[in-house]
Amino acid sequence: MKAPTLGAKIAAMAAAICLTLSACGGAASSSQSGGGAAGPTADIKRAKAAIAGYVGHPSPFPIDTPLVRKPTGKRIALVDCGTTICGLFYTLAKPAAKALGVKLTRIKATMAADSVAGAFDTIVQDKYDGVFVPAIPMPLWQASLDKLNAAHIPVVTAGITGTDRSKIPVAAFDTDAINRSAELLADYVITQHGNDTNVVFYNTPELAFSNLLQKRFVSEIATLCPRCKVRTAKIPAAAFGTTAPSVVVDDLQANPDTETAVFAVGEQAAGLPAALKTAGLSVEVIANSPDPLSLQYIKDGDFSAGLGSDLPVIAWTLMDSLARLSTGQKPAPGAVADVIPQQFLTRKELTGDVSHSWVAYPDYAKRFAALWSAAS
Repeated sequence: MKAPTLGAKIAAMAAAICLTLSACGGAASSSQSGGGAAGPTADIKRAKAAIAGYVGHPSPFPIDTPLVRKPTGKRIALVDCGTTICGLFYTLAKPAAKALGVKLTRIKATMAADSVAGAFDTIVQDKYDGVFVPAIPMPLWQASLDKLNAAHIPVVTAGITGTDRSKIPVAAFDTDAINRSAELLADYVITQHGNDTNVVFYNTPELAFSNLLQKRFVSEIATLCPRCKVRTAKIPAAAFGTTAPSVVVDDLQANPDTETAVFAVGEQAAGLPAALKTAGLSVEVIANSPDPLSLQYIKDGDFSAGLGSDLPVIAWTLMDSLARLSTGQKPAPGAVADVIPQQFLTRKELTGDVSHSWVAYPDYAKRFAALWSAAS
């Protein structure tokens, strides 16, 4: 295998995003597509053009529409599903709530159906003015969403795919954003290796967004580089933080020609550098939405790159949306369009503290404050 090559950035559903986890066992399983000497050459020019807006600088700040009416005194509920990302979103949203003059309440739950139902029953009964739902699969709370809609209580989400925008007007990391990330990851790999691309994409089937990422990633590789070799392998959610490194090592040893490994979410690769070193393996590693640990791996040179997402800006964007929706205003166009500040991150971009998350716009609080300052 070739030694890792450096490229260009990413970040934090907090996601950070290990979103919806459910127990599952087993080792990695793999499928193969593409490859071969014949066929057209890689469209590197198109791949470079696709990632240009995410290399060396972040994509645009999502909100530029001033707030008209202040949501002072409104009560917002955030459903904490018990995962790292849910807790992170609550932490990130608290200062936004304070700046807006609203009261943010954390309603604790787990991913169990009865726990989710109990949390939403509380929200409906207490008649909150808005609800922030990160990560919880829609089937677990669809009936509650209908009740909230009937009561005209606005709902926003993060990391939940396939939302009905007539019921949830603002959804961060929905299907379009996931597909966009998958294409960017595939394009980035092609710009690094061209026709010599031999890549594995690690999927976790329990995570709905991971399945979407895999499908679009493979499709984009096939479209831009028919001669490239791409395969997929599975890392069970239950392996996160435990046996995932050995699952990956076993897979790479069984497929020694693999030169690049792309992970659907940074948490899949926790502990991987040490495992690769012990096994004597060298492979380029690229993480989607790297968590703080993955960011540190990139900073240390253990991983080549990551496609970072600015979680603080996402959290404040969702609070901004609830401020508008709870006062009869339309959400900002950037929020509706699911615009997420992203960037390809390599070692050279990560010079500061990465222990919390990556931030594309360190002045995000001032930017939002300026948009909210003229509200009456």
